[in-house]
Amino acid sequence: MKNNQTPYLPEIVVAIVAAFVALLAGFALVFHPSGRSALISLRTNPEALIAADLLGASIVILAVCVVVLLFRWQKRSQTVRLMNMGTVVSDQTPSAPDEKVITMADNEGTMKLSVRLRNIYYIESDDNYIKVWYQDYTGSVKQYMLRCRLKTVEESFTESDLVRCHRKYIINISKVQVLSKEKDGYQLDLGVESIGAVPVSKTYEAAVLSRFNSR
Repeated sequence: MKNNQTPYLPEIVVAIVAAFVALLAGFALVFHPSGRSALISLRTNPEALIAADLLGASIVILAVCVVVLLFRWQKRSQTVRLMNMGTVVSDQTPSAPDEKVITMADNEGTMKLSVRLRNIYYIESDDNYIKVWYQDYTGSVKQYMLRCRLKTVEESFTESDLVRCHRKYIINISKVQVLSKEKDGYQLDLGVESIGAVPVSKTYEAAVLSRFNSR
């Protein structure tokens, strides 16, 4: 999974900019004649001093709100962010150290699902959620729903066997047993009785055929 974004980069940038602006304001107050005059007037005018304190507090609160919003936005832009392992659903630890494991998080950045790539059948979009269809360690077909965009999954696992085949589906191309041409287009059969055929839309037809034939 690609994730080259530096952790907390937006917060670091905001903090540097805020510190720079505060430094400039401090220099203006101390060294500029009008700034020194303003400081003197504050000492002799209690109401002006209170107003200045309120203004300063408002600026600090605004800066904190901006940092919090940027932090939440960054978490939602990531597919994986380990927050609470106690709520993670897993198909058990991989037996081989080089075996690929797919981890997925919800929109809040909390990791919810960890499953071996070879055990995933497909991923389905359901409004603002996705359903991950996979095989657990007992061989049973399970599905797990979490709040995440299908587009996020597509962009996160571009170099894996997870291939977008439809606006509602991402297929594990290595699990496809039969690719058939029907009157409504191509369909992908995963060879599992409890899982129906997954459709291929015209938009993704060429990419799916290429990946299927190059396996």
